[in-house]
Amino acid sequence: MDAKATSNVQENLARQLSDSVERLQKQVEKVEFWASALSGFTRPVADYEPETTAVARYMKPGRPARKKHRRRSKATSESRATSERSAHKSVPTGR
Repeated sequence: MDAKATSNVQENLARQLSDSVERLQKQVEKVEFWASALSGFTRPVADYEPETTAVARYMKPGRPARKKHRRRSKATSESRATSERSAHKSVPTGR
């Protein structure tokens, strides 16, 4: 029985050691990821020339870009029309 207990303890320790190594590997991967991400911030920002970008051809020189207005979807328009019609029906007339 003593040999069996020793064997179980060894297996338990081996499993815990294996789990610890796996957790450590995952943590190392995270550290490597963040280290590479942060290294991007150490590089200087490239010069920016708005006239040379692809967007520049859509803007007039010296004027800021206009804000686009969103179009209403067909479903939104239909639901508004339906609700407006039902509101008109519920309004009592003076007759």
